[in-house]
Amino acid sequence: MNRKLALLIGILAFFAIKMTAQEYKYGLYIGFNGSGSLMNKISTNMYYDDSEPFTKTIINGADTTYQVRYLPVDDAKVSGIAGITFGGYYERELAENIGIQFHLVYANYGYTLDGKVDQPNITDEFSVEYAYKGELKMTNICAGIILKLDLPKESLSLQFGVTPSLCVRAQKNVERGPLHKTINYKSGDEYKPFNLCGTVGITYYFLENIMFSLNFNLGILDVLRVKEPYLEDATDSEGRVLYRFADTKSPTNSVAITAGYRF
Repeated sequence: MNRKLALLIGILAFFAIKMTAQEYKYGLYIGFNGSGSLMNKISTNMYYDDSEPFTKTIINGADTTYQVRYLPVDDAKVSGIAGITFGGYYERELAENIGIQFHLVYANYGYTLDGKVDQPNITDEFSVEYAYKGELKMTNICAGIILKLDLPKESLSLQFGVTPSLCVRAQKNVERGPLHKTINYKSGDEYKPFNLCGTVGITYYFLENIMFSLNFNLGILDVLRVKEPYLEDATDSEGRVLYRFADTKSPTNSVAITAGYRF
């Protein structure tokens, strides 16, 4: 369903631009989308090992009992990973040296989490420590609306705008000790498909047609959700553990370096 909606957005944007733009330029570009600061503001309750259910009863006070459904990751280190980005744009002049640009972009990015987990046994007499590494990759279709300010003498252009996007896939690869597991997140549970970023950037034009761009996307919305740690003992008809989900701080910040050609 998400892929169909993304395709529909792209088709509608294409025809809307073609109908409204009488004198326009267009271009194609490809590059890398880095997310070194992707999760720089992420809430610490994202740091847990959810690759396998772990159940432990904790008594809090005299009469309150909880079930722990996952284990925290200690000494967690988060770093971003780079992915490919490519797309195209239409550009229409509004006034001298001022224009508006519409672009449709494919982008993927993510982060890695390294740490360790102490897994206690049910009686707390001893624990087993193992290394944990989680890698989250997200794939987005982005449709930006950008205001351009041209600086012709320096062959430079400044861009400011907003970039709404639709996440069509979120996948997590987990290595815990000798085990490996791939988790495909379900839309609406552990990630929110719609995202919105503010975009600022600069483009250099070489021989008028070849361009090199540097763009920063600053996340406005939180896009990830987390499992609540303490739940009542609840399972579905097949015996799988049921979770509740809570919002967490997870704005997506990224930087894109691209090269392209303007027709």
